Amino acid sequence: MLSNLKQVTVVDVSANKFHSIPICVLRMSNLQCLDISSNNLKDLPEDIDRLDQLQTLLLQKNKLTYLPRALVNMPKLSLLVVSGDDLVEVPTAICESTTGLKFVSLRSGPAETIVCEDTEEIIESEREREQVEKEFMKAYIDDLKERGKSGADKLGDNQKKQIT
Repeated sequence: MLSNLKQVTVVDVSANKFHSIPICVLRMSNLQCLDISSNNLKDLPEDIDRLDQLQTLLLQKNKLTYLPRALVNMPKLSLLVVSGDDLVEVPTAICESTTGLKFVSLRSGPAETIVCEDTEEIIESEREREQVEKEFMKAYIDDLKERGKSGADKLGDNQKKQIT
């Protein structure tokens, strides 16, 4: 039944006890935001890139140890949060500028200190952590504003159609 919801754009299944992303969610072709944080995920499906409209993926507070390379094949993904997980490695391509990602948060896990090929940024001091948190919040708020603006634009277009 849920897999028939092709027009769904936001799914929040956080704070459950899922061990994997439900298949019906992977079939939601228009999904733009998926919050599956605070579950028991140990891994992500290798075909997660079938969610090609996904812009925001919130995975924090799970039991993930790695991220599939398929994440780099998601052109619209701009916000990825994986903090509080058990990541030991991250695909190098996630750090490259060729992906659409604007912000990746990997805080509070073994992979917290990650060296990307081009950006050799290492988070060491508390001040730098605070700055990263501020940048994350800004990216998150900007992402919400963009979604709100596009929704408002659509609403405005619909109102214009009704007037004419």
